[in-house]
Amino acid sequence: MSDVSSVTSGTTGAGGGNMIRLTGLASGLDVDALVKKMMAAEQAKLDKAKQDQQTTQWKQEAYQDIIKDIKDLQSSFFDASSSDKDILAATNFAPFNVSSADGLSAVDTSVATFTPGVGAKTGKYSISVKQLAKGAGISNTLYVPSNQTATKAQLSTKLTDIDPSLSGSVKLGLNANNATSDFNVTLDNTSGTATLGDLINAINDQGSGSVKATYSELTGQFNLNSTRTGSDTSLAIKSGSTASLSTILGFSAANSAGVTTADWTVSSTSTDTATGKIQKGQNADVIITPPGGSGVEVTDKTSNNFTIDGMTYTLSSEGTDSTHPVTASVTVGQDTQKVYDKIKSFIDKYNAIVDEIQTKLTEKPNSDYKPLTDAQKAEMSSTQITAWETKAKVGILRNDDNLQNLLDNLTTAFTTAVNNTGLSMGRYGGNSIGIDTSQDYTTPDHIDIADPTALKTAISNNCDQILKMFTNVSTAAAPIADDGSTKYDTSTQEYQEDGIFTRINTILQKNVGFTNTTLNTAILTSYANKQYDFTITGTGGKNTLPDQLYEEQLNIKKITAQMSTDQEKYYKQFSNLETVMNQLNAQQSQLSSMLGN
Repeated sequence: MSDVSSVTSGTTGAGGGNMIRLTGLASGLDVDALVKKMMAAEQAKLDKAKQDQQTTQWKQEAYQDIIKDIKDLQSSFFDASSSDKDILAATNFAPFNVSSADGLSAVDTSVATFTPGVGAKTGKYSISVKQLAKGAGISNTLYVPSNQTATKAQLSTKLTDIDPSLSGSVKLGLNANNATSDFNVTLDNTSGTATLGDLINAINDQGSGSVKATYSELTGQFNLNSTRTGSDTSLAIKSGSTASLSTILGFSAANSAGVTTADWTVSSTSTDTATGKIQKGQNADVIITPPGGSGVEVTDKTSNNFTIDGMTYTLSSEGTDSTHPVTASVTVGQDTQKVYDKIKSFIDKYNAIVDEIQTKLTEKPNSDYKPLTDAQKAEMSSTQITAWETKAKVGILRNDDNLQNLLDNLTTAFTTAVNNTGLSMGRYGGNSIGIDTSQDYTTPDHIDIADPTALKTAISNNCDQILKMFTNVSTAAAPIADDGSTKYDTSTQEYQEDGIFTRINTILQKNVGFTNTTLNTAILTSYANKQYDFTITGTGGKNTLPDQLYEEQLNIKKITAQMSTDQEKYYKQFSNLETVMNQLNAQQSQLSSMLGN
């Protein structure tokens, strides 16, 4: 009998692989099946490790879905960059609308815009703008060359084409807004190729945000202004500035020589504006007529955006002089529904998240549905796999501590009274605003507008208290907890004085980070996304989900390596058996031959 049973060129059977092993030809044993059975315990251990890893991955995905929804709530209602998306903005609690005073369908905003806030009145508002608030600055029309008036300079015009002396290192020393330190703008024009655009960029880049330079190729107008506005602002040219550059930009030509030698100290009382060395800003000058009142001149506003008696004015244009102001008027009406809708839209989105978390915390897992093994998946269709895994994912976050703490904190933010508002949560009582926790036992953390009329009445009659109840920010210092973090709970004065939405914003920041940020170490995001453990043992982390996945991955590798070793050992043992069987067969054949059989 030929010896072919011991031919071995690889591994098959329980361990998988892509090599070929011919076994059992001498013994007649199904070696692959035997090895597979011998590996059954190890395979079950590997399947269990992979199922654990799959469960952890599903937990991570469920966490990430909740975090995504909370981040969406933040971007919709706690984005401070947009008042419309910031539930904490006072304008969202002002029960007013603005319409054209002359009955036109659109409000004219070319002169000024009116934004009524808490404290404003209904009726007609008018504002006459004599002058806008402006920063200190200079302006000049630039020509090529500077002593002619035929051709206006362009941004691409070389500085030496405007004035040949503007070569080498060009320096402009400035002091804006009486700053304690000056700043210098330097432009190297040794090559003679620096342009007017290069100079403007140098001023804006090196001006520390205190000044802004602009140029219009259409009009040839150069402007250099302090970024802050008002009569208390100033802009002064300092000693050491290039004299010809100072003259070109608009500082007094007659005194340009003095500029390079005098060391000017700018103060709010400086009056040396005639020389062109010091320029001053100006306040806005307006006449405001409120509902039922007469015009009052206002000259102390250093900005073109200011608020008086609850009305915010944003100025856009001015009259030709003090005797020819431009005027804008609007009519302010009552609009309680707008504030109600804003609060309701927040509560609706908030409830969707609360209900999602509540469901995850309370749903019961079905022990009959565990993550599928590779062998099980091989026998199922994709539709069957999806249906099975949907059931297997149920209950994976049941009684999760992080989510339970978040839910408890959010509910407490609503149910804890806000100090000194005169209003209260609830559906009963003269001071209640009609907002209460759900009476449905299946959704105990749900927030209901139980009495819309009561809420609308509170908005209409007590809008300032409603504003405080929801958006107040305490001035009390937050105490430090034992672990060194900022303590924020119902026992602190800060918490008791903060408005409901302010509390919720703080709680969400603690759990998922600040609005429009994704990479952070907040409670939920770090637990779901942050891996701390990179040790070779997988035992040095903070037990976050990525840490758990890493540990499980190492465990799977360890089990797989051990299975490969054991499988090779078993195949080697069967190979030895095949060798012995071959030897026995050979002896039997030889004996038969000798006996003449």
